[in-house]
Amino acid sequence: MAKKKAEEKQETEETPKAEEASVEEVLLEKPKEGLAVELGEVKELEEHIVEEVKKKGAFEKEAWKPKTSLGIKIKNGEISDINYILDRRIKILEPEIVDALLPNLATDLLMVGQAKGKFGGGQKRIFKQTQKKTQEGNKPKFATFAVVGNEDGYVGVGYGKSKETVPAREKAIRQAKLNVIKIRRGCGNWRCGCGDLHTVPFKVHGKAGSVEITLMPAPKGTGLIVEKECQKVLKMAGIKDVWSRTEGQSRSKLNLLYACFGALKELMQFKISQKDAEKLHIVEGSPLIKV
Repeated sequence: MAKKKAEEKQETEETPKAEEASVEEVLLEKPKEGLAVELGEVKELEEHIVEEVKKKGAFEKEAWKPKTSLGIKIKNGEISDINYILDRRIKILEPEIVDALLPNLATDLLMVGQAKGKFGGGQKRIFKQTQKKTQEGNKPKFATFAVVGNEDGYVGVGYGKSKETVPAREKAIRQAKLNVIKIRRGCGNWRCGCGDLHTVPFKVHGKAGSVEITLMPAPKGTGLIVEKECQKVLKMAGIKDVWSRTEGQSRSKLNLLYACFGALKELMQFKISQKDAEKLHIVEGSPLIKV
């Protein structure tokens, strides 16, 4: 009997240890087991996900199989300009359409969540976690907010929710590509007059819930005087200098971001004469397409 136990002990020592699960697997598995996720693991996962999203490989047009008539026209080369779609307000139903027409599109995830901490002292996170209490236990859900843009007049935002982190991230990025818009840029501040495309050409207003935000033209070198996450949205749109004023419950991060995106939409809602466009150096979308 003792000899048998010794052999079993030797076999267990010789067998290699199982590989440790990745941080992402820990985040996905622990909520199912009802265990708390450590803050350090979550922070490490978020940094890994953001880097992975930014370093994502280029879109392969040849491997793409379009499902809509618009996608088929783009793959066949009948449509080669995204302004053709945006100017006619054609609804985009495939994110690959944006990938094909805007190949230099960048992606970023915004800090809309917060880790657990006493008295609201938790660190900011890219995933907003909520949970539903049931008889079977806690059922967690993750949400994230993504922004895409080419930093040259085109930007889009999206919000995605799922029971796991990866589907939530993919939903947000997909939705952001479907919501891509083009904006107007110029030099609308009377102190500047440089003629570069560095700020909004005129004052615009956006509202979501109780949050209201006003974006105002600023002279060159001012920077983005606005909330940090809104800075990322404006940077993706190609705006480098702006002044802002916010009203309402601006701590509601989602409403603040939607209000900022709504203000950017307002840039395309005004009719501008040719004289004013030349005076303010206004350009729609890419600098190649002038008003």
